[in-house]
Amino acid sequence: MKALRIVIVSSWPPRHCGIATYSVDLVNAMRELGHDVHIVTFSDGGKRGEKNVHAVLPVLRDRRLKYADWSEKLYQTVKKLKPDVVHLQHEYGLYIHDEDHSSKLFNAFFKWKVDAEFPVVVTYHSVYTALDRMQSIYMDVALKITNACVLHEEYQKIYLPINIGRVADNVYVIPHGAKGMKVFRDSKAELGLEGQKVVGLIGWWEPNKGFERVVKIWASIRKKCGKNVVLVVAGNARPGSTSGQLYKPKLLHAIEKNPEKESIKVIEGAFTPEEYDKFLSAFDIMVLPYSRASQSGNLAHAFALGVPCIATAMEGLKAEIEESHAGIAVTPDDDVELERAIVELLKNDALRKKYAHNASSYVTEKIKWSIVAKKHFALYEKLIRELHEEVSEKKKEI
Repeated sequence: MKALRIVIVSSWPPRHCGIATYSVDLVNAMRELGHDVHIVTFSDGGKRGEKNVHAVLPVLRDRRLKYADWSEKLYQTVKKLKPDVVHLQHEYGLYIHDEDHSSKLFNAFFKWKVDAEFPVVVTYHSVYTALDRMQSIYMDVALKITNACVLHEEYQKIYLPINIGRVADNVYVIPHGAKGMKVFRDSKAELGLEGQKVVGLIGWWEPNKGFERVVKIWASIRKKCGKNVVLVVAGNARPGSTSGQLYKPKLLHAIEKNPEKESIKVIEGAFTPEEYDKFLSAFDIMVLPYSRASQSGNLAHAFALGVPCIATAMEGLKAEIEESHAGIAVTPDDDVELERAIVELLKNDALRKKYAHNASSYVTEKIKWSIVAKKHFALYEKLIRELHEEVSEKKKEI
């Protein structure tokens, strides 16, 4: 296997961002395969005072700052690195400037396409069965000026032609990876929850997460399951998120007014990877009562730690639950069904153990990062070969 020089464009730690976490795991897996990986990221990426360490180039200004020519900076920076392939991790919020829907990326995409020096791959982390007008137009244009689109779920590929009005031949499905993580066996004791069955909610506090739904039905759940069950609500409002800042006091108020508030533990903060894994290790069940999501890194992390999940039956959440057989998918906005599922898993130790085993097996056999990295490498090789053939043909015509 020939080692490749790969450039990843993404957010990067210390920014607390799911895309940054995803990219770190992907880059580590790529490097373990022997590839030379460079990261082009925003000005808040990398360790303070240690710029360019570990091939991290924090050359892009933060999206909240005025920086009209940042897309040209992106184009030039990647071009100077002379990669075999460039791979951008896309989420609309990361690259928005002046409400342009992240369309400034098109400048770099187009120029790289014309240069034809390396293929351009984009992983889209927010693709739904029904795209709005902006998203449909964006995907249609982007697919025409990049070499490959990577989606995490097969259903996303199936529904994409309906949204953009054509069948694109450069769309590939590679699952969201998960790593074998250290299970913190003493995490319950450290959190003061030893001997308790723990239902967990974790992640950024946003309205679409639906955490307040579980808080609302918690008293009824505890009445049916006994006094040895605890609800953990871990996370915080994302910095800079208006919707999150508005949602946070509503969630905390709902917890404060809950008749069983003494059995609800709030862990507020933006967590390091180790803290995140420690809290997740304490969960017997993780609940994702989302009202909108294409997929979830939280779900993949839970599976990697062998934690069964209850998730809304929508988009990638439903697909992952069904494929893994590691949890229960419930009807959107149905609190009765949500409560029934939580109660069932809390009371049925054998079923919980079965789902935990299935979660671990699913990660090992299907979505561990070493498997996902190899799938990316196979795609890169294919695209590089096709680009070389295309350029050779063009030269013959001239």
